[in-house]
Amino acid sequence: MEGFYTVQFIGAQGWGTGVVVYIGGHVLGGDSAMMFTGTYDRQGNAVTVKLHAKQIAPGLMNTMGRNEFDLDLSGVVEGDKIKLAGNIPGTELRLKANLTKQCDLPARG
Repeated sequence: MEGFYTVQFIGAQGWGTGVVVYIGGHVLGGDSAMMFTGTYDRQGNAVTVKLHAKQIAPGLMNTMGRNEFDLDLSGVVEGDKIKLAGNIPGTELRLKANLTKQCDLPARG
């Protein structure tokens, strides 16, 4: 699952695209308005992701309509694709994401 991915997502206030890196249980990524960091856990084809998102470009709309928030996501890994869905904890604000692996990460030494 480790690698560099592109992501397309639909949230409470629209859609967006961005990039994501999965490495060693950690997630890093963003788009033109937001950055996010977090963790992931993969068990077989099932994956859970916990993210913290923060606005990096004030004034740009983001798909969840908040400047800073957490997301709890779960889904499946299917080859070079990941499908996730979840919400901001304690709310009905939901997000769906489809990721496509673009390349492996360089070897670490």
